[in-house]
Amino acid sequence: MKKQVLTVILIISTILLFGQSPKDRDIGINYFGELGIRPGLEVDYGLNFWKKAKKGKRKIITQQLYFRPSFAYYYYPHFSNNLLLSAKLNYRIKFTNNKNHKYLFAEPFVRVGFLRYFLVGEVFESGNNGFTEVNLKGSNSIIFGGAFDVGGYISKKFDWLLGFDYYAESTEDKLILHRFIAKLGTRIKLNTK
Repeated sequence: MKKQVLTVILIISTILLFGQSPKDRDIGINYFGELGIRPGLEVDYGLNFWKKAKKGKRKIITQQLYFRPSFAYYYYPHFSNNLLLSAKLNYRIKFTNNKNHKYLFAEPFVRVGFLRYFLVGEVFESGNNGFTEVNLKGSNSIIFGGAFDVGGYISKKFDWLLGFDYYAESTEDKLILHRFIAKLGTRIKLNTK
């Protein structure tokens, strides 16, 4: 089941990456720390599916729907290195000032993905002949969850981002582990004038 979910995520992400017009794309680079203290890094790529703007006298309210494939790495000291491949669907509402074109946005989103962790240090398995060392011992999990990001204008090329993620990890032994992530980062806008 986990291999099928991973395969579907990779195929959909690849199709969508190469099937998009060059408008409204960005790359996100974020500190990605579980509970804010277990260090990590997330890189994602945003593709705009849908956009609707409503212009007022003082501000423009824009609604957008983004698909964001992402890759994250984070580290549990003395326990594991974790690699997370996921697909996110973000709804963005953006409030833009008509005079200076600066803006703030809010993004709730849902996430589904595949998590692989590798245990840190020497790992041994017992057998008939005693103990044998095992390299790259770890496990696979499917994750699902959601989050809320806020951000805003820095320059024509960059936005700031602050976010809080939650995801549930379904392990191989049928446990559900709850993960809480704090993010701080930037979005680099592509194809800006």
